[in-house]
Amino acid sequence: MLNRIKKKQDAVDAKAIAPNNKLYLCLLLGATALTGISVIVQECDAAFTIWTSITCGGIASIVVAWLIDAANCKQLNKKAVEHRKTLLSNLYHVFDNGLQLLILESAEKDHYTDSKKWYEWIETVDKQAMNDPTLLPSFIRSLIVFFDDLAEQVFAVKSQEAMLLESGIICQEDIQALSTILSMCDLARATYRSKDNDYKCFQQFSTYCGLIHGMVGFAPSLRPINDMMIEPTLYRKCLEAQEETRTSEASQVPPVSSPKQKGNETNE
Repeated sequence: MLNRIKKKQDAVDAKAIAPNNKLYLCLLLGATALTGISVIVQECDAAFTIWTSITCGGIASIVVAWLIDAANCKQLNKKAVEHRKTLLSNLYHVFDNGLQLLILESAEKDHYTDSKKWYEWIETVDKQAMNDPTLLPSFIRSLIVFFDDLAEQVFAVKSQEAMLLESGIICQEDIQALSTILSMCDLARATYRSKDNDYKCFQQFSTYCGLIHGMVGFAPSLRPINDMMIEPTLYRKCLEAQEETRTSEASQVPPVSSPKQKGNETNE
């Protein structure tokens, strides 16, 4: 999963920093044109030699400078991708780890063991809550944990936005999306404190999640989050623990003696 995210992120960032190809091309064409003009002075061997030496040297210098600039840009892009991956890794994990409590409750309800995208889990929870309103309070508590974790990580990224924009690690669209996501998280906290009924609160939470899904898809650096497959890790661990408990209890049950064996033991 992380490899797929990295490949998609690399594709987005490949065009972030690039050499000024138009400038180098114009310089190269100009130097080539000056070299062509040398035919005017070809009757004078000394002038022709000097002229062509200068222009050919200029062509070589331009090509070398272009290649060096391209190599430097490639290296800067690579570093930017690494820095972006480190910076946003905690934000990516919020959509996995931060939703595990909600996913656990949802998976236990209908015994889900398959992976889903984060917003698909939200849609599943929405359907379950509409069919069984008694689930609303626990779903709301789990969702507010997710919103709080998300707000904390978004704030950590936004606190460095000036430096991140200047270094090319994130773009203006990312900042706009992060600002909107942070606003959604603040609204979710305000809704939770408003003492509205559970149904209205949950409907608002579902709306906020839908808006966050849209903002994640809008931001180039965040877009891979919508493609992440989130496993019901806690639910699977619970199933494993239950199976281990049953196995352990079964191994500790003493063997039951048959009536015939008991009779033989009495005669002895």
